[in-house]
Amino acid sequence: MKRTYLYSEHKKLGAKFVEFGGWEMPLQYTSIIDEHNNVRTNIGVFDTSHMGTFIVRGEDSERFLNYVMLGNISGLPNKKARYSMLLNENGGVKDDVIVYKFGFEYMVVANAGNLEKDFNWLNKQKKTEKVKIRNISTDICLISVQGPKSPEVLQSICETYIKDMKYFTISSLKLKDIDADFCRVARTGYTGEDGFEIFISKERIVDLWKKFMSLSIKPCGLGCRDTLRLEACMPLHGHEIDENINPIDAGFQKTINWDSDFIGKNKLLLLKDKPLRRSIAFECSTGVARNADKIFLDGKEIGYVTSGSFSPTLKKAVGMALIETNVNVKTDNELEVEIHNSKRKIKTLIKPLYKRAR
Repeated sequence: MKRTYLYSEHKKLGAKFVEFGGWEMPLQYTSIIDEHNNVRTNIGVFDTSHMGTFIVRGEDSERFLNYVMLGNISGLPNKKARYSMLLNENGGVKDDVIVYKFGFEYMVVANAGNLEKDFNWLNKQKKTEKVKIRNISTDICLISVQGPKSPEVLQSICETYIKDMKYFTISSLKLKDIDADFCRVARTGYTGEDGFEIFISKERIVDLWKKFMSLSIKPCGLGCRDTLRLEACMPLHGHEIDENINPIDAGFQKTINWDSDFIGKNKLLLLKDKPLRRSIAFECSTGVARNADKIFLDGKEIGYVTSGSFSPTLKKAVGMALIETNVNVKTDNELEVEIHNSKRKIKTLIKPLYKRAR
């Protein structure tokens, strides 16, 4: 398995590790619930260096990105970010990404397990030398600082003023006492909480991590990252979205730029007004539903759980599921989920399950 440049630091902190997307990553340091609650109320820091980062430049880069992604990338202002997706020819989601416009280039951040697949796919679709794609994933590291106190704490180690950055924007970053050849900060994250993501040269990542530890910022693992994003109803590739799930069924029709001729558009047009499935959120009456558990209505199987866990914030078991759109669910507690061969009642909920106060 691959390891990030912070692996030895995680070992020193007593992290428990797990395989994720081909990487040996920290699952937790203390407990998932402890780390989760700390991000919701205070501040936590995640090593997210397993993510992939590509730089796309060139005269035709806007046109190219509009073709390989379903979002309006050409309409993205400088120093802004946009959530988007790469689709296959059948409209399935190859990956979900964040695209950052920074001067004359675009920075595309992809999921860890899809890094090489995405890079190869983008190069396969590139038909001109007027587009240059560079994989800088091994040259930089990514740190995510999340929680309501993140603006105040992060500002204390920055010379750049970051407190007034808007959500989904990016800026160059100058840190106090740490000189890095490459350093950018984005007000983005995967927790549903306020926070920032820092892209920094690999040579300085240990210095930055140690700086956070000296400020007594709690390190957090993938365990609470998953429960945090689940409460915010953010998708995880391989669960809510994958190559066999299209963005309309998954509930992301608003992200689609229908004016652009992107890969997979023709297939999506057939589903635009009549999706076959829809994504729902729910809570369990008893037990904890997990990925792939079957969903039933009146004894008939109508879908399956895409993600499920105990919610530390809501203090109950919750999840997301894909169900058939043609079923008539009259009330919010008619559905059942099969957990260990036993059917349990579930109650549908409005997404997101958690929304931070602004």
